[in-house]
Amino acid sequence: MSQSARRRVLAIGIDGAEPRLIRRWIDGGELPSLKALLEHGAWGRVPSPAYVVNEAVWPTFITGSAPLLHGIYHLWPWHPETMDVSFLNTNHLTPFWKDLAHQGHAVGILDVPYASVIGLPNAVEIAGWGEHELLHRRPEVHPPALSALLRDGAGSHPFAHGTVDAKGPQDQNGLSRVVSLCLAGARQRGALMARLLSETVLNLFLAVFSEAHHASHLLWHTVDPAHPAHRGKAMGYPPVVARGLLEIFREVDRQIGRLVEAVGPETTVLIFSLRGMRAHEGIPTILDPLFRALGLAYVKEWRAQSWPERARGAFSGIKRHLPSSLKYVYYRLASHEVKLRVLEPGMMPAYDWSRTVAFPLPIDHHACIRLNLRGREAQGVLDPGQYHETCAEIERLLRELKTQDGSPVAKDVLCIARETGGGPPWHLPDFIVHWEDAASASPLRLMSPPITAHPAGMKFTGQHTAEGFFILRPRPGGSAAPDSVGVEDLHRLLVNALKA
Repeated sequence: MSQSARRRVLAIGIDGAEPRLIRRWIDGGELPSLKALLEHGAWGRVPSPAYVVNEAVWPTFITGSAPLLHGIYHLWPWHPETMDVSFLNTNHLTPFWKDLAHQGHAVGILDVPYASVIGLPNAVEIAGWGEHELLHRRPEVHPPALSALLRDGAGSHPFAHGTVDAKGPQDQNGLSRVVSLCLAGARQRGALMARLLSETVLNLFLAVFSEAHHASHLLWHTVDPAHPAHRGKAMGYPPVVARGLLEIFREVDRQIGRLVEAVGPETTVLIFSLRGMRAHEGIPTILDPLFRALGLAYVKEWRAQSWPERARGAFSGIKRHLPSSLKYVYYRLASHEVKLRVLEPGMMPAYDWSRTVAFPLPIDHHACIRLNLRGREAQGVLDPGQYHETCAEIERLLRELKTQDGSPVAKDVLCIARETGGGPPWHLPDFIVHWEDAASASPLRLMSPPITAHPAGMKFTGQHTAEGFFILRPRPGGSAAPDSVGVEDLHRLLVNALKA
């Protein structure tokens, strides 16, 4: 069968699109392209298991496997063999489209988060052109001849010129710039997608808009009345900011409409989001001081630290005490490589591993905890025979945490070994903690032990939820359509459409 005679599928991700907001805007006529697709298609939920944390959703979709198998949970994963973290490398992931390409399907991939270029036959692959996560130091392209199209036809995406950022809800100029650059990025992405579709013959084209995701983190308070900043700040914004997030989604919708028209009514279309968004006021940082206060973790005394550890500690302290205005300038102007070199030294304290039983891992939303388990960690101290008993004690401790006014701090505490029905995980955390909103108080003061911590990431007003959505046109099997497809199974809608 020739390539042109094969079935065609257009799959477009809108990363971070909140299902409730999208339905509200569709029903209100703000997103006419999605509305038209929905009139001839099906709407469904894309839930993630509770232990699939934010950074794991895309690897789970890409591989069709659970985090226990692909091992990714954060951009700075823990390495038990070196007792340290390093920036994520995803080259080990095997994407579901690899088999499709080897089966003769022409595949096009553009900026799918966490996916790398692997040089597939009969495929167009672009990664790191305008990604939110900045996993790639520079755009990766296959075949190499496409580099000219990317350079001369698409140009550089706004995300490639430095961080698109704002100081917080009060920064009108910064938020205006975020809106402007995300709008420009969505237009550029749509133009690149249209050109790839017109100049190549593809059976599956999978591409992701990251602009809405990026903007939602910073502008969520402008659309969500549940956020404390909504009335106090958003109401006084100029229209470019107050309507900015809506305009970005409307631009994405316009680009989707152009692409759907270009591929024609005979092409199967899947629009999807793997995660949503909710109001957010900060990232809790209570676990490190809590574990130290309870004698579960110890930091080396100055005299016991190596010179590199002392330097990292001093550097981390300097970063924490820099004025916010200097931090903002740095994040806007510093290169990706410089940011990685600056971030890494402060990711983990200089723990005394000979006495540390449990410690928090770097994370952006939920909390992740690792036990210093002998036989798994290179410097482990916890006897494997005490693993389950220690897990139960830490879970009890976290569930009983309360603020000074008696509000619970942890919404849920997930023990990975229990959730997956196995033993201690090798790559994943031992615990994932879902916080109550009270955990983001500034400052957070615990009732017992009486310790205080200030949240990080206060500039972000939106944080992810564990449920996305899909719109599939046409309805599979005529009228029967699944009303829910798990994140690890969503790719099967694409595969089944190609092979139907």
